[in-house]
Amino acid sequence: MRALAIVSGGKDSIYAFWLMLQQGFEIKKWITFIPKIKESYMLHSINVEHVSLQAKLSKVKHKEIFVSGKKEEEVIEMLHYLKVQKEKLGIQALISGAVRSEYQKHRLDFICHELNIASYAPLWHKNSERLLKEIIEHGFEFIIVYGFEELENWIGTKITQENVHAFIKDLKKHGCDISGEGGEYETFVVKTPFWKKEIKVKGKKLKQENAIKFLIEKVYV
Repeated sequence: MRALAIVSGGKDSIYAFWLMLQQGFEIKKWITFIPKIKESYMLHSINVEHVSLQAKLSKVKHKEIFVSGKKEEEVIEMLHYLKVQKEKLGIQALISGAVRSEYQKHRLDFICHELNIASYAPLWHKNSERLLKEIIEHGFEFIIVYGFEELENWIGTKITQENVHAFIKDLKKHGCDISGEGGEYETFVVKTPFWKKEIKVKGKKLKQENAIKFLIEKVYV
C-alpha cells in the first residue's frame, strides 16, 4: 500500500514509520508540517528543521510544509497539501505516530476520510510504559529536546537501554505521562535499527516559562 508518513523527528512518528515499513507498506515520502506559531494543537515545532537528516538516513523522500499553526485552520491546510500528494503519488494511506491524543487522531481521521484514504496509527492506545520500553528495546535512541521544569536533568540527555528505567521512574515521580502525550516532554531520534549511522547533535538548553528546551544547533553523522 502506497502511503505518506507524517514525521516530526520524535520517537513516536519514526517508530510508527518503521512498524508500517515492516508490514510491507510502500512509504513514498515523509511529510513534516511546520507550524508558524508554537501554540499549534496538532504539530510539534521543536527542532523539526533537522528531520531532513533523519529522512536521508532512512532513504526516504522528505518534504517540509509550513502551516499557520492556528486551531482548525492548520487542519484544512494539511488537507489541501495531502490532497495534492494523493493525486500526484497515488497515495492510499496516511501514517501517524498518534498514541492517545483524541484531538490529533480525530483530525487525522477526518483528513483521511475527506481524501478517501486509510488512516494508520500503529501506536494508538498502546500502554505508555510498555511502548517506551518497546521503542528502546528495538534499538531506537532519542534525545529529550523539551520538558517540564521537573524534568530539567533529562533535557539534552539521550535515552538508551542504560537509563530508560530511571527516566520512567522520574516520569512517574512527577506524575508525567510516560509517552509524553500530555506535552510533558518531546524527543528527537538519533539512532534506529535501520540507519547505518547514528546522529550526533550539539546544542544548548533554553529556559522557557515552566519548561526547558534543548535547541539543536548542529546535527551530523
